[in-house]
Amino acid sequence: MAQDSLHLGFVLVTHGTLGEELLRVARYILGERLDRFRAVAVPFMGEMEPAPADKAPFADRRERIRAALTAAVAEVDRGCGVVILTDILGGTSSNVAQEVLLEKHGAVLAGVNLPMVLKAASLEAASVAAAADELVRRSRKAIRLLPGKAG
Repeated sequence: MAQDSLHLGFVLVTHGTLGEELLRVARYILGERLDRFRAVAVPFMGEMEPAPADKAPFADRRERIRAALTAAVAEVDRGCGVVILTDILGGTSSNVAQEVLLEKHGAVLAGVNLPMVLKAASLEAASVAAAADELVRRSRKAIRLLPGKAG
């Protein structure tokens, strides 16, 4: 790793177990444990236990996600910053991630995919912003329309 690069942490926050599965596949492909990565599952409303009587169901869900995300960020933050990778821009995952990182040094990227996770595992960057820019650039590069028969 370059001398001036950061040791960033990464948290995938996605609906269902998508983040966990992306990490499982990345670990298999890379043959690495990916210790600087965590996944937080955003539960579907129907899968949650009923909210306490004094809380609205959506508010309770949001609090639970925030608590899980805050804990995951704390686990991977080694003082250089954290990049949170979410599935849907404007979804609960990205909205809560933005709230959590308002208090920390980091970035939130929406549209997490396997090439993004694979690149993050070997990323060398001098700043959180540079890391985020590189992940977006590499992810865009990985999106291609392959030749084939168009209906």
